[in-house]
Amino acid sequence: MATTAEVFAAMNEAVQGDGGKIHRKFKGSVLFKVGDESYSLNLKSPSNCNVSKGDVFDGKADLIVSCSEEVMGKMIRKEVQPQQGM
Repeated sequence: MATTAEVFAAMNEAVQGDGGKIHRKFKGSVLFKVGDESYSLNLKSPSNCNVSKGDVFDGKADLIVSCSEEVMGKMIRKEVQPQQGM
């Protein structure tokens, strides 16, 4: 089973280069707050898409997603949809 850190590492690989499919659908910044950890997804520039550990946007991301480690695990295992995770 993948951990939260592994999911964000895989996401970082997926957005390298031209940002892949994710950048074509969303051009902005996302801060993921998972338990006590934060991960920043930057898709603003197609040539510099990346995922970083921590809040590189200083709380000013276009979208902020917060959930517990438990909910994140359920989403990773596809036991709940992101809209249902609370």
